[in-house]
Amino acid sequence: METSGGFAAAWPALAPAARRCLELAHQAWRAGGLPVGAVLTDAAGAIVAEGRNRAYDAGGGADALRGTPLAHAELNALAGARTAWDLTTHTLWSSHRPCAMRAAAAAFTGVGTVRYLAADPWAESVGHRPAETVRTLGPAPEGWPGAVATALFLADTVRRAGPEHRTVRAALRADPATARLAVDLATDPALRSADLPALLAALWPRITAAAGPGA
Repeated sequence: METSGGFAAAWPALAPAARRCLELAHQAWRAGGLPVGAVLTDAAGAIVAEGRNRAYDAGGGADALRGTPLAHAELNALAGARTAWDLTTHTLWSSHRPCAMRAAAAAFTGVGTVRYLAADPWAESVGHRPAETVRTLGPAPEGWPGAVATALFLADTVRRAGPEHRTVRAALRADPATARLAVDLATDPALRSADLPALLAALWPRITAAAGPGA
């Protein structure tokens, strides 16, 4: 991911599907939910359905799965597809590596490709990497979008369970720059209330540092 020119250049250069996943994850964060977003794109790359995790947030909306353990972002996005669609030409994008349930849903519905921006920090902390997920997923963009997705996810863990939770402690060992960014997101009122572009612009040097060389 090219970052010359800073956030103002990097944000519009990001693939629209990846950008929308981050926007939806941030919406979930602002609503008090788990920060994961997903979109479904057609063969031309146009977004045809989208969803965010609605399992925990109490916000309104028409999502049929809201408030249930099935209300993961990818399932909400797939719920926007029609049975008649040929999903073999479609791509399911997510801000995070899908768990076994979400990967199975993508496989069952015939989605051709699944892409994600970042690993699942909880799964990483417990060493849980379902084999069936590896076979169905396309490559991850990683770089700064992955750092943002990870920071949002960890910030929610800090908000819910505190900085001593095992997922946060594992992240502090493996990726301290991103984990510290997450702690600040969870504890700084100004950062918690900022809209996504303003948040990313303000934190851009830390985001690119967390993403590493070539982010």
